[in-house]
Amino acid sequence: MQQHCLICQRTAPDANLYCEQTYCPGELSPLILETGEHIADIEIVRPVTILRSGVVYAGVRQGEPVYVKVAHQGAGHKDRLKREAELCAVAQVKKVAAPFLPALLPVNLQRAGKQETYGKTMIAGRLVYYYVFAYVEAEALRDILRKQPQVWATQIGWVSICVATAVAYLHRRRLFHFGLAPESVLVHFDATPPYAPRILLVDLGIASPADALAQSWYPEFLPPAYTAPELIDERRRLPKQSGQQVPPSAQVDVYGLGLLLYEMLIGAPPIPDLLRGDEALYALAVRGPQQPMDRLDDVRPIAELARQCTDIQMNKRLPDPAAFGQQLMAFFGPIPEARKQNRRPSQRTVYVVAGAVLTVAFLLALAISLAQGLLS
Repeated sequence: MQQHCLICQRTAPDANLYCEQTYCPGELSPLILETGEHIADIEIVRPVTILRSGVVYAGVRQGEPVYVKVAHQGAGHKDRLKREAELCAVAQVKKVAAPFLPALLPVNLQRAGKQETYGKTMIAGRLVYYYVFAYVEAEALRDILRKQPQVWATQIGWVSICVATAVAYLHRRRLFHFGLAPESVLVHFDATPPYAPRILLVDLGIASPADALAQSWYPEFLPPAYTAPELIDERRRLPKQSGQQVPPSAQVDVYGLGLLLYEMLIGAPPIPDLLRGDEALYALAVRGPQQPMDRLDDVRPIAELARQCTDIQMNKRLPDPAAFGQQLMAFFGPIPEARKQNRRPSQRTVYVVAGAVLTVAFLLALAISLAQGLLS
């Protein structure tokens, strides 16, 4: 287990992190499980994505790969994880077409019939909350952009459509996200052309309806560089502390979608966040994207869409995530469905198997003939 700073990315193996930067509250950094450690009966393989509210790990349970999401310490993070797990459970019970949400697995295989959506366990003297969900081979959008900042434009469009579809589903359930960031999304690309993306939204943000924002709201879950201007108190350079001050508008999430699209287009965070403290980032975020949009020559309509949806004035953005996805689909077309695996063996495989059978038959016949010769 090591301590990991969410601001400067420094780590300390002895849970005693110190940072010489005055803006960096190293002592508040969460503890991150390492390879080989356990949470309940799950062995940790690696952290997949580190969020402001928790960590998603890849793990192994009874020989099967799983994901486990663990909330950071703090009542707000724990309550948010509970809401998220319950939302995923409801989606599964109603059997809605939501392949972009985590598919919950039993927290405890010995009590699988009890329908527990989340679990609690002690780690290093701390009570932690977690839930388990199905594993799919994928990586965080943040990691993809680090390896390949300039993603193919069509894949950018399709990833954005996938995320917009997921957020639109939350809105149909009358829920808001308000915390979209590249760390929130896991992406897998098909192995065959046209290499279409499939996403998993592993962080559902505040996961609260409008009439419960006053009770659910807590600003610590927000990723500062991706916080919509209307969620920030400009005078204090901090996010609004009261849910009653937060506008219950779908256009807040449109800003988050637009910012992700903006970043994928330019190949860099729209608001530079390297070695900047939270207060400095909120002071920048309240003014919207700082990096210039340089994709006006090749994909101008999409670049203009990204700029429109990240306007600091809410009423200039598209009305909701569904409208955002529709505009992208009109430009890029619908995402191709995943090809079903052909269970019939290929002709080459048939020939190889037939050859092996003939070889075995010949060797058996030869052995029998030799045995008969020796007996006679």
